[in-house]
Amino acid sequence: MKVVKAAAAALVAVMLLTTPVWAAEKEASNVQVNSGPEVIVQDETAGQLLSKKVELSQAQQKVLEKIYECVPELKELALESVHDEGDITWGVTFSDRNGAVEPGIHYAHAYLHFDKDTGQLMSMNIHNPEWASEQLPATDLAKEKAAAFAQKLLGDKMNNYRMGSVGYGGGGTADEKGNMIYWANANVQFKRLINGVPFMNSGFQVSVDVAGHITMYYSQGFHKNIDGVRDVEPELGVFPDPCLAVTKEEAEKAFAEQLEMKLSYVGQQPLKDSMFNREKVETRPVLMYSPSYPSCSVPIDAMTGKPLDGLRGRLPLTSPVKLAGEGKKLAAGTPEEVASLLAAETGIDMSGMKSGSVEEREDRFDPGVKVKEYNWMSEPQTGPDGKPDFSTMRYLHVTTLADTGQVVNFNLQDQSGRGEQAAISLEAARKTALRFMQKHLKKGACELEMSIYSTYEENIPDWVDRSKLEGYEQRPEFHFYFTRTHQGIPVSDSSYSVTVDGLTGKITSFVDVNSASSVTLPDSKNIVTAEAAKAEYLKSKTLNLVYLWPEYYNQKAPKPYLIYIPENAASLEYIDAFTGKMVIVERD
Repeated sequence: MKVVKAAAAALVAVMLLTTPVWAAEKEASNVQVNSGPEVIVQDETAGQLLSKKVELSQAQQKVLEKIYECVPELKELALESVHDEGDITWGVTFSDRNGAVEPGIHYAHAYLHFDKDTGQLMSMNIHNPEWASEQLPATDLAKEKAAAFAQKLLGDKMNNYRMGSVGYGGGGTADEKGNMIYWANANVQFKRLINGVPFMNSGFQVSVDVAGHITMYYSQGFHKNIDGVRDVEPELGVFPDPCLAVTKEEAEKAFAEQLEMKLSYVGQQPLKDSMFNREKVETRPVLMYSPSYPSCSVPIDAMTGKPLDGLRGRLPLTSPVKLAGEGKKLAAGTPEEVASLLAAETGIDMSGMKSGSVEEREDRFDPGVKVKEYNWMSEPQTGPDGKPDFSTMRYLHVTTLADTGQVVNFNLQDQSGRGEQAAISLEAARKTALRFMQKHLKKGACELEMSIYSTYEENIPDWVDRSKLEGYEQRPEFHFYFTRTHQGIPVSDSSYSVTVDGLTGKITSFVDVNSASSVTLPDSKNIVTAEAAKAEYLKSKTLNLVYLWPEYYNQKAPKPYLIYIPENAASLEYIDAFTGKMVIVERD
């Protein structure tokens, strides 16, 4: 049965548990500041539309004049408000809504934040519906426009930075009527140089759309700034001397020795990489080799020439399982039926939770498939100070296929119990997850690969001061990931995830991503060996020398590392198991 690809997004929470703590690439955040409707007037001295309530100091006006030179399109918008954001930053908002009460998705708006001491731009987000496009920009265009913008913004300071990898992203926004606007962009990274070596923790990102507009700028460290903590300039003496590093050839040998290639099927492998995939994309079944996590991402210590295993999170425990599916359907067609079904099948307590609106729409990632989305939430309790206490609220989100009512995703988020120790064992949680899967799998024998992901507590690095994690604690949960197998090989797009609550022992989340179940998969005979696949993979990989200072929720490791890491691939790629050749999926 084909299940919406949107459900796969819910797997992110599981996969994030395995993200290495040394991964320094950070996605820019949309920081929005709400401001009420303003009366717009013309300020001829500034040459810019201003709100009556907006008052800028001379220093702020000078900063904005510099930004207008870098982004002339901002002059076409009205400066609505200026915000004092404490001792570290100040911000401004722009839009073209001209006093409209509801901003809506068809108004252009921009948010910018600056360092108070230096006037340096810290972040910028521009959303203009006239720029909306699902088409990705060419890599060369993105690099050219990003470099030109950065040069204007930083001037001679650009000598301290080097352009790094180019990634791709996008997003969308909807109004209450379901109208959607999508945009796609290339994200160009610039890393600060220390001793002539890129420092992965310091730099900035520039996002460019298909027409060459600058849509976003993000200076790494901004989140610390808005939290009221200013970044401290690192002492250069603590960084290892690159002259003492092992050679790239030695590092490449160490990387190759620890690299492992894993065999897997993909039932519906797209022939083109489409960002939004709202139109049918041609697919085909594929048997591929790809690097097993984390062998492709473990860095090589440039001072010793050995893998730095200690910088990654714990690996998932993977094992084959055989279940006899009982075929009990998980389906409902109304909010009342959904609530009753989940209470009966999972024991989720929905008392005190109110049902929200039910939305029926076409799935954003799987054209032609309509889904229904249901939401519930509890009311906040009154805290000791008489104000609403949101720390014990519960939220439930459920997605079903509109035509059959099949539940493809549900997730209960309980804000209480953060920081508490699990009351049940991993083995008890495993049995609960297996029982749930067996009950709801299609009737008959089913072979699966089960992965058990480490908990939040298990992934905290040894050097972290746990007493300083207040506010970042998580409710204890056990995450299980089940992948169907064919001829003993996992089928990556035929999978399920199950979350078991560590306090109640009940199922709180389920995701069904099973798009490959009706596809005829190729026989795994006559394929190349894993060693041959590894040799082909290594041909296209270049190791780069970089500095990395591991961080965890605003805490830094005792020292930075000088490491070799493989350059990020600009496109989706894999080794065809039959030809042994690298396949690069063309971007649409």
